[in-house]
Amino acid sequence: MGDINKTVEIKLIPAQAKFITSEKRFPHFIGGIGTGKTYCLLLKCVRFCQQYPGAVALIVRKTFTDMHDSTLADFTKYFGLTTDVHKEVKFENGSRIMFRHGAEIEVLKNINCDWIGMEQSEEFEDETQFNFLRDRLRGKAGPYQQFALISNSNGRNWCYRMWVNNPSSDEFELITATTFDNACNLPAKFIEDQKAREIDSPRHYRRMVMNSFDEDLADDTVFHSSDLTRSSQLNYSVPNMCRYAAGLDVARYGDDKTCLVILAQVGVKKWRMVFMEEKIGWSAPQIVGWIKDIHNTFPFETLAVDDIGVGGGCKDYLEDSNKFTVYGFIANEKPNGQSVYPNKKADSLFKLEEYISKDWLQILPDIYLHEELMSVRYYYRGESTKYIVSKDDMRAKGIKSPNKVDALAMAMYYCNEEDFFEVDDIIVPGVTPTKKKFQEYAITTPQ
Repeated sequence: MGDINKTVEIKLIPAQAKFITSEKRFPHFIGGIGTGKTYCLLLKCVRFCQQYPGAVALIVRKTFTDMHDSTLADFTKYFGLTTDVHKEVKFENGSRIMFRHGAEIEVLKNINCDWIGMEQSEEFEDETQFNFLRDRLRGKAGPYQQFALISNSNGRNWCYRMWVNNPSSDEFELITATTFDNACNLPAKFIEDQKAREIDSPRHYRRMVMNSFDEDLADDTVFHSSDLTRSSQLNYSVPNMCRYAAGLDVARYGDDKTCLVILAQVGVKKWRMVFMEEKIGWSAPQIVGWIKDIHNTFPFETLAVDDIGVGGGCKDYLEDSNKFTVYGFIANEKPNGQSVYPNKKADSLFKLEEYISKDWLQILPDIYLHEELMSVRYYYRGESTKYIVSKDDMRAKGIKSPNKVDALAMAMYYCNEEDFFEVDDIIVPGVTPTKKKFQEYAITTPQ
């Protein structure tokens, strides 16, 4: 079992000390590699169980392999303790620690916990597991209950949204550190090597060493967090009169949402996202009425609608309009024109990626939209062609349907790329306004 009661002196940097001693309900340590996050989480758990007899603690990680090979191995190495056949450690004072992985979380519905720890929180696709376990935090062994998390930064993910961008209360405590903040506890050669990463692996360096939230390292994501951040900070002005394009993604399942996105053309190959709204539980006639009403404010010329299921019904209703052109979008169809992608789904999303990465599109600074964009992934089928992971496959992995992304991609796919014209500001009654050709790119000014 090891001697859990032995005294060990530990040199803590400020971030580590703040995390270990925090009594906030939801402390979250987001730090670079080598900042001692796992050790701090495990130590925090052990101290709680030692201090409060009869405490029930739970430590979770997404996969069994990582839990077995990393978390449990570290626990034994640091504290000399091994778990029993149920992956639990019991203390003499009646406290216990349970180790579980993502697939086992659902069986914990009837358990009351005093303390919960989540390792590598960024491995979870969204906050679903966090919220599920949050409801289990109702023990009474100590004066406070706590759900502590550790993670690496990973773009504008759910951890960023809940602890950095918009924490709902001061109980959501954020502690951050770079690798260099813990240099006093790391080998000099390791620090030298990490400094070199700034040149040979700049994205890795910014995220994993400097703890930047503007980077993500997933190799199979279509969109990059730094591009999304830059795009949302562009400041393209919308002319008094301009061309609009819209995309409508209609809900397929009961918990899905119908989303409408509208883009405004502000220059030559320059667009700005000016509208995004979702509806849940609406029938086809309701959706059609909503679309026609929105058209009075944003008179879009093109409307792309996913031509499957309920979406097909909406398309049929909307095609009667003589005010805009309706395009039925079928994801698995061959793309328009000459394309290197296998279907319209991939073609539209990689076109959207091009517009975002080249600053041709200003997206809304909506953190949920950014999360959805970051959830879109691609794969290969033995050849050089890129396929997009389907909604059904995403759903099977517990990833929410990217309704906003699909509506945005469809709107972008059917944008009319004719020369941009801007109507003169001066309107004389009885005189047809003249048009001036807009030859240059719109001026961008960071907010």
